[in-house]
Amino acid sequence: MRWITGFFGLAMLTAGCATVPAPPPVDNPAAAWQKRQTELMPVTTWKIRGRLAMRTADEGWQASVNWAREGELHRIDITGPLGRGHLRLVHDRHVAELLDADKRTWRAENAEQLLYRTTGWRVPLEGLNYWMLGLPSPLESASEILDDYGRLKTLIQSGWDIQFLEYMRYGTLDLPKKLFLKRKDPSMDNHLTGDTTLEVRLVIEHWALN
Repeated sequence: MRWITGFFGLAMLTAGCATVPAPPPVDNPAAAWQKRQTELMPVTTWKIRGRLAMRTADEGWQASVNWAREGELHRIDITGPLGRGHLRLVHDRHVAELLDADKRTWRAENAEQLLYRTTGWRVPLEGLNYWMLGLPSPLESASEILDDYGRLKTLIQSGWDIQFLEYMRYGTLDLPKKLFLKRKDPSMDNHLTGDTTLEVRLVIEHWALN
């Protein structure tokens, strides 16, 4: 793995981000949406700090999450789920590595598959690279509903129904603060429970952009 020395000590802009009163609705949400995409698509270096919760038919868990990204290089620290302590997932386009609290290490080519194989958690990491910014992934088709400010309100993509429940102000940008994701899990048999739903809730408490 070609990890970049010192990347995670990278100095980044940390202008305050906060939930602010909503501005008046824009006259043309579609035009505002196009402008948002132009501004946000180049953003590939950021850090977030927040909380992640997941529920399936059989169990639920919640954890704190710190996610740092520089281009294709990611480091995700998950702390607290189901007594596992601390997990660190580091990946780029070529390989993923997971380190648990007992210092055991697993490797695979795909980060989502590695996380599911080692923990049983289906977290849509690839999509979240874009959804966390309030964007659809350009890699797959999507169905979008905008709010009155030209921001995503609802997005259906990659089998997930994503609700953008709240935004926060970061400089001149509105960035998602609360996301609710839901999908049907094809690996679960609903004839016993009637429930095949996976739910993921993400609350972003702090943003830092390049």
